[in-house]
Amino acid sequence: MTTRLRLLLPSILVVGFFLPAAADIGSAQTRSLRIMLTNDDGFEAAGLKVMQAALAAAGHQVTVVAPATNMSASSMSMTSGVIKFEKKSEGVWAVYGTPADAAVIGVVHILRDAPPDLVVSGTNAGQNLALSTNSSGTVNAAIAATRYGVPAIATSAGVGPNADGAYAIAASLATRIVAALSANRYADDQLLPDRYVLTMNVPALPAGELKGVKWAPLSKQASYTRVYSETGNRDELRSQLRPVTSAGGETDTDLALFLQGYVTLTLLDGDLGLRDDAAAKGVVSRLSNLALPQPAAVR
Repeated sequence: MTTRLRLLLPSILVVGFFLPAAADIGSAQTRSLRIMLTNDDGFEAAGLKVMQAALAAAGHQVTVVAPATNMSASSMSMTSGVIKFEKKSEGVWAVYGTPADAAVIGVVHILRDAPPDLVVSGTNAGQNLALSTNSSGTVNAAIAATRYGVPAIATSAGVGPNADGAYAIAASLATRIVAALSANRYADDQLLPDRYVLTMNVPALPAGELKGVKWAPLSKQASYTRVYSETGNRDELRSQLRPVTSAGGETDTDLALFLQGYVTLTLLDGDLGLRDDAAAKGVVSRLSNLALPQPAAVR
């Protein structure tokens, strides 16, 4: 997918570990929501199960519609042709397709008689930051849901020995975010601006080592390096992703803050439309005199 995700950065920075709001999020009054839970790691992934339990404990009606197998780094790819899906247990569906397939099939077919109020994608195994956000199946499943009118949140946890703790923190913060969004809706009753996705990334650190929660713009770097190594077989390579450990000179981007030990929040516009900024206007102006080519003369 082309790197054109637009960023909307709220003016208020979250500087404490727990998210503040006009009222205390932890005690915000909210009604039960119908939440569809998806991901790109598969319906049996540990991060998804922790999120499912937390949202259900908060009183929400949770339905899982997720890929049948691990479909990491599949971006917004979708399947043409037959897509099988099956009910695995009460409220849990597996889709034999991509994360975007799962999100859309869940919204438009499986839950068509009781559409979700919100889609939560994750928690993903591995951070989704910076330019690497575009290749994330977790983030793009959330974006796919917004294109069908459902607000969405994508959550990811860093890799490392404390990943399980990061799943728990992500689930706890997500339930508080949902409560705050529900209790402080827009005038038109929306949870989020139309077609915007809220992304959250939690470092895999012990809770006592996390520095706080901050809003951050996307880094212009990649958060993973793809490494190719020989397998010993002719005409064959092994492809692996390795998380980067430095943000270079950046100090306040999502990648930089994440590596410093902050939970990061970023609001993405998944509409992929033209941005109203000087750079975009400059390109439009330079190409304003384009004309259709004339057909070659018939000989």
